[in-house]
Amino acid sequence: MARKIMLTGACSQLGRIMEALLKVQPDTEVVVLRREELDILDDVAVMAAVEKIKPAVIINCAGFNDVAAAESRLATKLPVNARGFCNLAKAAKEFRVYLCTFSSKFVFDGKKEQPYLEDDDLWPINQYGSSKHGGEEMVSNLLENYLIVRSDLLYGGGDDFVSRIQRELKAGNQVKVSDDFFVAPTYLGDLAAATVALVYEWAVGVYHYTNDAGNGINCYEFAQAVAELSDLDSSLLQTVPVLETEFGYPMAMPKRAILSIERFRELFPSLVRPWREALAAYLGR
Repeated sequence: MARKIMLTGACSQLGRIMEALLKVQPDTEVVVLRREELDILDDVAVMAAVEKIKPAVIINCAGFNDVAAAESRLATKLPVNARGFCNLAKAAKEFRVYLCTFSSKFVFDGKKEQPYLEDDDLWPINQYGSSKHGGEEMVSNLLENYLIVRSDLLYGGGDDFVSRIQRELKAGNQVKVSDDFFVAPTYLGDLAAATVALVYEWAVGVYHYTNDAGNGINCYEFAQAVAELSDLDSSLLQTVPVLETEFGYPMAMPKRAILSIERFRELFPSLVRPWREALAAYLGR
């Protein structure tokens, strides 16, 4: 019998990639639900959908990921990261379904010098991080059979850091990029493949997954690599503090919240690759 997977948030960047990957998996039936088909903030609709579809697995790609908008209180959809996760967890508990959803490095305060482990204390320092923390708490308090995958700066699905750098440099514009905010850039295709591997192993609990960046690189270094691999003029990149880039107002940021990927690496070493190798592959170099 085919494993039935209910995929929510399928219109998101990650959701589209996850849908394509799941549909080529053997012995798998995928039921795809976009936001217009299921709003996970609607608890009644979520419960009804799970009861009707009867999945073995729910993979949730719905979420609000605009850090700046969350802090400026422009994010009317921010509750999807907590209440939406809670609604899915309640339905998963009711019908004994395995739930997989995604979180972020923003649940940490960024004060640890070494990469964060999955069970390190959570101390979010901005609204976005708090919403992700809340969603994690909802899931872990309601379920035993769950998977939460935390990741870092994602690209490869459309309007993202990589495409914005390319667009501005192609136009000959100077681009402000932070040299004090550290990331482990992660290709969405790699995150999707890692998630599928974990789901098919019925992995339980929290796992970190990023492309391997050691103890992190700053955004300026990443932008330089994008420019170099795209044959664009990196001299147009200007280093500035993170608050002078896209935010423009005081805001707490976890400047070095790098995620340890050793727990994932022990299970699937072949699915971990260096950040620059992943970027080069994405850019066709």
